[in-house]
Amino acid sequence: MRKAVFGPVPSRRLGLSLGLDVIPLKTCTFNCIYCQIGRTPSPTIERRVYVDPEEVI
Repeated sequence: MRKAVFGPVPSRRLGLSLGLDVIPLKTCTFNCIYCQIGRTPSPTIERRVYVDPEEVI
């Protein structure tokens, strides 16, 4: 099971902050050639819940 909340991580503005990762890797509507993560295998515009809100709260 992947974690939706991670950290603390260094932040220039806040010192330390928590990170949120609420969508799976490369779930994107774009397929930018300059994306640091790489090509989007299946671009999607479908809206859905990827992480249960209770898991984040």
